[in-house]
Amino acid sequence: MRSILAVFLSALLLAPMVTLAETGTIWLDARGQQDAGTFGGLTLPMGNGTVDSTTSADYVDLPNIVEVYTATWCVNCVTSEEAMSEAVEDVDAVLIHYHRVWIEPEDPFGSNSTEERWVEHYGESSKSVAGEERIAPSLVVDGQRLHTGSRAKGASLVDDYSQSLQVGNRAWFTGGAIDFSVSFSENGASFSWNFDNLDFSCADDCPTQTTTPWILFVEDTANFQDGSNNLEDYLHVNHAANQLSGTNGTVILDVPETWDGEDMKAVLLIDWEIEKEGGNSFHDSLPGVGMATLLSLLAAAPLVRSRHQ
Repeated sequence: MRSILAVFLSALLLAPMVTLAETGTIWLDARGQQDAGTFGGLTLPMGNGTVDSTTSADYVDLPNIVEVYTATWCVNCVTSEEAMSEAVEDVDAVLIHYHRVWIEPEDPFGSNSTEERWVEHYGESSKSVAGEERIAPSLVVDGQRLHTGSRAKGASLVDDYSQSLQVGNRAWFTGGAIDFSVSFSENGASFSWNFDNLDFSCADDCPTQTTTPWILFVEDTANFQDGSNNLEDYLHVNHAANQLSGTNGTVILDVPETWDGEDMKAVLLIDWEIEKEGGNSFHDSLPGVGMATLLSLLAAAPLVRSRHQ
């Protein structure tokens, strides 16, 4: 009996250590909690602003979302971005690069709206680990897992990012369709979205989940030969971030001009968050062994031994 109890207590003590070993050493919670993230990634080509288009996808077929914070002077960013490019070679992923704007003398990309989205969502976690809200290089996978710097935490940067991509999104949905469309007129570009039919993954006592859609305007490639990191061709440049509301709707937006070419696209992202209960996230509120229970079990050990002597 003592052996069984010892094994049980050891498992209780080691369980949180395993969790930290698996996640804490490679990435951090991007939003300071586990029950929040981002999904979507449906894209529409803007072209020359004359061709209407529509797209749809089932929730289970959505790509990973990789949001990257970078700058045209950031040499380490090149290392990080090349590693992520390798990590997503066999993965369906949408990459979005945020360029530094505030107090920035060199980088011509990005905007106030892109800086605001990054800081609002990931600034607090970034500051806790790196000392600043906007650190280049940084990247976030699925709005949940924050990686900072260009030094590998595991075997390699590619391995770190591959593990992060494999985790997948932890939103509380199991299926359902998402629709996204654009039509052009004299009034501008009219965007419509609909994800009313997503299936929630619980039946009774469901947690409260909020969703917030965004439309981001991302240029596939922008050439800037004056960047001091000598990259010249900058990929997935995020020019503007527009916050929306509601699980369906229509809005007219100004499409920003491309830096060069006609390779702008609109990307639909959906932020989700589970309302915390009693100061903890919903997952943290699930039944578990607390310190009082652990101390009770430890106190019971001598009693078990005395009864069997």
